[in-house]
Order: sequence, then C-alpha cells, then structure tokens
Amino acid sequence: MRDGQMKQIKRIARITIDRADSRSIQTQLTSRLKQMIQSGELLAGERLPSTREFARDLLVSRNTVVAAYEMLVGEGYLDSELRDGFRVNQATQAFQAIPLRGSELPRRERDSRVPAMPVPFRPTQPDVSLFPLAIWNRHRNRVLKEGNCLLQYQSKFPIGLDRLRRNVAEYLRDSRGVRCKWDEVAITNGSQQALFLLAHLLLSKGQIVFMEDPGYPGARNAWLNAGATILPAPIDGEGIQLPNDEALKAALIYVTPSHQFPTGTCMSLARRLALLKAARETNAWIVEDDYDAEFRYTSAPQPSLQSLDERRRVIYIGSFSKTMFPGLRIGYVVLPPSLVKVFTALKSTADDYSPLIDQATLSAFLESGAFYAHLRRCRRHYAERQSAFLELAARRRLPLRFPVVGRGMNLAGFLPEGMNDQDVSRKLQDVGLDVPPLSRYSVGPVAPGLLFGLAGFDKQQIQKGVARMARVFEK
Repeated sequence: MRDGQMKQIKRIARITIDRADSRSIQTQLTSRLKQMIQSGELLAGERLPSTREFARDLLVSRNTVVAAYEMLVGEGYLDSELRDGFRVNQATQAFQAIPLRGSELPRRERDSRVPAMPVPFRPTQPDVSLFPLAIWNRHRNRVLKEGNCLLQYQSKFPIGLDRLRRNVAEYLRDSRGVRCKWDEVAITNGSQQALFLLAHLLLSKGQIVFMEDPGYPGARNAWLNAGATILPAPIDGEGIQLPNDEALKAALIYVTPSHQFPTGTCMSLARRLALLKAARETNAWIVEDDYDAEFRYTSAPQPSLQSLDERRRVIYIGSFSKTMFPGLRIGYVVLPPSLVKVFTALKSTADDYSPLIDQATLSAFLESGAFYAHLRRCRRHYAERQSAFLELAARRRLPLRFPVVGRGMNLAGFLPEGMNDQDVSRKLQDVGLDVPPLSRYSVGPVAPGLLFGLAGFDKQQIQKGVARMARVFEK
C-alpha cells in the first residue's frame, strides 16, 4: 500500500459518529467531510474510500454514506464519475490554497498544538464522559462560597489541605487496607510528581533500584533522573521474580503488585512476603504504585502490599487520574513517619503547594459519596467493555492471547513467538489505532505483545477498532 493511501486511511479513521448527537448520522458525516476538505486534510483531486468500505468502517448503512457523498457532490465539494468513485472537486483547490493570516495554522498542524481526545486503544485512559461534572461543579461552587481564602497564598499546606488528607486516609484504609494516620498522607501533583520527589529524597547517584521489567517508564525515568542504576527484574505469573542469592542490594524496590503494569499480573501472597523480607534484610525502601487496583470485575481487590508491612518500609502512592479524570492532577503518597518532615520540605521547595480549589472540591466530593457512586459506575462500564473486546477478538480469531482478564483498564495481549510487536504496533497506527508494543516498556527481552486500553472507549469504538485490527492481521 502506498504512503498516500495509508495517510488517507489515517485521516479518515479519525471520523467518528456520535450516536448521542441530535444531528442525523448523514449530517454528521457530511459536516466532517466538508471540514476536512475546507481545511486541506482532504486535498483537491483526492479519491475518497468506496461507499461500501466507508460504511463498514463507520458501522453505518451504505445508503447513509451514499447520501452524504451525493449531497457533497450537489454542493460542489465532490465529483463523481462512473467506475472512478468519488473525488474531491478540483475547484476546492482555490480556497485550500488561500494564504493563512497571522497565527492561523492548517488543521493538521493545529491539532498537534491543542488538547485532543485519545484514539483506541491507547492505554490507561479513563472514560471522562462518565464523570459527573455537574455534581463536581456544584461542590466546587460551594467551597468557593465559603470564602476567598482558597484564592490566597497558602504555603502552610505544602503537602495538601488537612481536610483532604483526612478523607484520602479514610478512603485508603477502607478500600485498600492501608495502615496510615491522616498526617502521614501527602498530596502531590499526580503520582509522577510523587515518584520524582521520592527519587531525589531516597536515592544517591549510583544506587540500585530493583524494578519490574516490563514496567512503568515514568518510574524508570524518575529513578534515572536521580542518578540511580536500574536492575530489571522479570515478571512471571506471581509477579516480580526476586534473586535467589544476595544479588538484591537495592536501595529501593519499585513494584505495582495489585495489577502489574503492563502485564496485569497480581503478585501472590508468597511473593509479597518474600519481597517484604528482602527489603527488611537489606534496609531497602519499597515503593508500591497502586495505580489500577480499584478496577476488578470478577473478584474483590486484594489488600495493598503496604497493609502487610509491619516495619513501615513500604511507601504507598496513587492518584485520582484514573478513577476520576487525568486533568485533575491530584495524587497522594502514604509515608512512613520518619519521612514525613523531609518529604514536606522537598515538596515545599518544588512547588510551595498544590492548587487548593481542586483539593477542597475533591474533599467535598469524597465526603458526599459521589466519588464512590462514580467508581461503581466506571467498574460496570469498564467490565462490559473488556468483555465485549474479548468476545470480538475471539470471534475475529485475532492471533492474541490474553492471560490476565477480569480486572484493570488495560489488557496485555501476547502475540505468537517470532512476531515483532513493534512492527505490528506501527501497522495498527497506520489505520488510526494507538496500541503500543510491550517491548516499549521493557529494558530486557520480553515476549512479543500489545497493550490495549479499553476503559476510555465505548462499545462502538471497540467494535470499529477490532474490525480495523482484524484487517491488519489478515494482511
């Protein structure tokens, strides 16, 4: 397939139909194609997909696509010739070539500069449309009516409003079994800031970090930024594999035990106890990233690793980015008492304090019970989407194996031995799908596979994405 054809497929793949839109499907399709022609995304003389192929990709009737094309022919945007299909009218070149004024940019260039919604199947994307924004805004308005103090400098709260820290502590104790007092909870700007601060607090140049492989690149970058040396540890069906000898001399051990990123494995109790024992004997810190533990669909969540820790060597981190929405940028760290003071000083140096209005709003949101209702709704939808994806993948006979199901926002699908997951990922990207290879998350060799994010995409998007994926594998 030629480059021009592949680029067109990628552009056309961005067209979606909103079933909740009051406009008809034909009107939506006509409007979107017209915008693409006007902006130069579809160039004068360029041929459009056949009506049959386009209807199949959009999951609409062929008559709807035919009617949309014919309407654009009537308006002068398209030409139609026997046996040649539909092409963009050459006359549109006139307004496509008009010089842009000032800071105006072509649509393709603008899109790279403004926020955009993720495309299937980008991992770790929550469905922000499920979030009860109206309820959130009501709580926000109420906390703002309490006075203007939240608008002032409040440097005495470098690790968060006390009210929010109390609510987070209660939530973690009840839902994850975390052992903590409220004043051991620090609020951060997402879990990534927590990792960065812990790296510079706990590590010196050259010290060893024992880390899952494949594992979370954001954590790896934080440790490397502090000058640490990464010792990768392979993952099996029970979680991280520890050395059998005295090789583990790490200053810090990073794990995602409840839902390993990216494979999805849940660390066994035996492996958890062995990990705690190793940390105790070597005086290492354990950083437990509990990023996806709330989403289990066929069994109850396992208690956190921190809940088993009698010696307070486990530092527990998480965020509300997945359970609410990523733009909130509120994370948390549960610190051993010995680290609270020094972490507070470092956090204060980094950014003085985090935004207080969202902290106060989140606190009220937790107290009202709205957070827990939202979480239950997300679990129901995400479980349905994972089931739908697995059913479609099996029906299409995709060459993928999914060993860990029934939990998480993502699914790791393993390819047959010998396949290059990076090549497969690139081919899927060419048809408008964002499915990273598992090798992207690994330092050492790893079984070929792909990571699918399913939570942020409805059943229609999943069905459409699987259909595109099946055609790629067929080729």
